[in-house]
Amino acid sequence: MWNYLILVCSSLALSNAASLPASIQKCQNDDKLNDCIMENSKEAIAGLLKGIPSLGIPVLDPLKIEKIEQTTSGSRSVSMNFSLSDVELKGLKDAELVKSEFDTANKIIQFSIKIPQLVITSHYNLNGKFLVVPVTGSGKLMLTIDELDFTYSMNYNIEEKDGVEYVMPNFPGKLTYASKKVTPVFENLFNGDQDLGENFNKMVNENWQEWDAQVGPGIADALAQVIGTLLKRVTDAVPYKEMFL
Repeated sequence: MWNYLILVCSSLALSNAASLPASIQKCQNDDKLNDCIMENSKEAIAGLLKGIPSLGIPVLDPLKIEKIEQTTSGSRSVSMNFSLSDVELKGLKDAELVKSEFDTANKIIQFSIKIPQLVITSHYNLNGKFLVVPVTGSGKLMLTIDELDFTYSMNYNIEEKDGVEYVMPNFPGKLTYASKKVTPVFENLFNGDQDLGENFNKMVNENWQEWDAQVGPGIADALAQVIGTLLKRVTDAVPYKEMFL
């Protein structure tokens, strides 16, 4: 079972009836829509990562998240309370859009992105057991994810506000992912016992697939909420007709 709380560090105000920034090229709403999105994706991603204050989007590389809290009891051998605070994600600048599906007929937004390496740093609190080994700790965590591929999807509706049509996303959407390797490094495990800490880090990295199976889905859900929040900031401010040529 997973429970998570996530807060994105941004308090920027939104403007009403805004337009897309110049870095996001508008496309015709026709059968070439997704081809156009793919052709202009590099510039659009670069613009998004720099932040769009007029739409309430903060700088996204590094992406800063205040807090993620997770509880998992996936099996008899794994049961953990795991929380992250002051979370920072680096590597989004190298993100590449590999597939786009903006399906206006069926009202679905879906895209797939590849990131060569994503590095997550944070303060962590951990208490429980992993592969029946009791573990406790509080300190710095560095989590490196190599060759991350993820797909985000969200359904939406079109609703009218003050005579203007807007996209209304079905928040928060869903994120699925795969990676070549996940490497967590915990500092200050077992009240600073260096030998126990090194042994636990070694065990986790030797069994990273099991660690990822337990911890990864909660982080993916949290990231889906971040992406959904950012999309909603755009769709709340930019009318539907302003998204296309």
